[in-house]
Formats: sequence, C-alpha cells, structure tokens
Amino acid sequence: MLNICSVSAADASGWEEELDPHERQQLGVFNSETRRRQWTAARVLLRRQLQARLPGEALEFIQQPHGKPVLASGHAHFNLSHSGDWLALALCREAPVGIDLEFGQRQRQVLVLARRFFAPVESNWLAGLKEREQAAGFFRLWARKEAVLKAHGGGLSAGLDKMVFHPDQQWRLDNQLDEHDYQISDTPFMSGWLALASQGEHQVNQHWLDGRLEIGTPPPHLAINL
Repeated sequence: MLNICSVSAADASGWEEELDPHERQQLGVFNSETRRRQWTAARVLLRRQLQARLPGEALEFIQQPHGKPVLASGHAHFNLSHSGDWLALALCREAPVGIDLEFGQRQRQVLVLARRFFAPVESNWLAGLKEREQAAGFFRLWARKEAVLKAHGGGLSAGLDKMVFHPDQQWRLDNQLDEHDYQISDTPFMSGWLALASQGEHQVNQHWLDGRLEIGTPPPHLAINL
C-alpha cells in the first residue's frame, strides 16, 4: 500500500527514467498531473518490486485478450488498484492475483445498482441491512467481485453476476466464472474496502510503502490484516 501524497518531488525525481519508451509515451495521454503521477508511481513501484523478486530478468509486459497486463515470462503475477490518493499492488509468484480498493466516497443508489448487477441472493442480503449499513455492504461486495474478476483476467465484461457471494454463509463463493478455487480476503479501509483474490491458497503478507517506495511502518490510525 502506498499513499501518493507521501511522495515528495525529490522522491519522484528520476521516476520517468525507470520507465521503458512505450511507458513514457503512454504518459502523454494524461492531462491531469495527478493522474500522471499516480500512473508513474504505479509503474515504478511494480518494476522495482518485480526486479527485487526476479533479479536479472528483463521485464516485458504483454496484455491478455481482455486487456489485463501480465509479465510475458509468467514468472510472477501482479495486479494494481488505486482509489483517491492510495495505490495498492498485489504480487504472487504461483498464480494470478487480483486486488481492488473501493473507498465508496461517491453517493450511489446502491440497491438499484445491486439489483441490476448482482445476483438476487446478494441484492436481497443488501436490502435486508439497515439503511446506514447498505453502502458499506455494497462496496464490500463490489470490491470482492472485482478482485476475483481481476484475478480471473476477464474484467467486468466477464460478469459481476457470474460469482455469487453468500454473506450469511461466511461469504462463501459460488463461482460460475471458471473451474478455479479463489482465496478471497477483505478488510475495511478508510471509508471503503480493500479486497484481495488469488487462484488457490497462498500466504498473504502486507507491506506499507513510504514516499521512496520502500517498506515502512503502517499509519498509526490504520490496521489491516489480510
């Protein structure tokens, strides 16, 4: 986890030099300096973490049919998510992984959206919550679903309704996407949820990064256990 606001101009100096020519060209699509900085931080963080785990390997990225970027060698799997000023990176050596960070800061008609995009068992569970709990419940479901879809590789086009969670059964997943078993964990984060999914079971270690993209200590007001 990285808070982009913790990155100083001095910390970020030289970041663009770590990008390959194609990545530097992609920076031109961003009109917002904030988005440009977020994207650059994500790519530099990803490159540094992969190089630390795969020393000496030339990092080449390709896109899967639905647009998910992957490492061409297949020697490691990764996924990125950002919301507000926060950036989350998930890495796994053995299997595809997906991560989603949802702050839930925008006002939404959550029951209307749930009935449109979620399975009936999920939207009915959400409708049964107290009104003040419905937004948090919606974003928890959404984060879990998107994390699985990102691990799967199909993205939202694969269908939010193809994975059905049963919140009243310890969040059991009825997977209609593929034949894989997914390990899913989530935790409240700020005003929303952080969800992580991987194909198969793996040990999860979480690290907080400082403005130099080095492992630091968690903020004192946050506790995350994935």
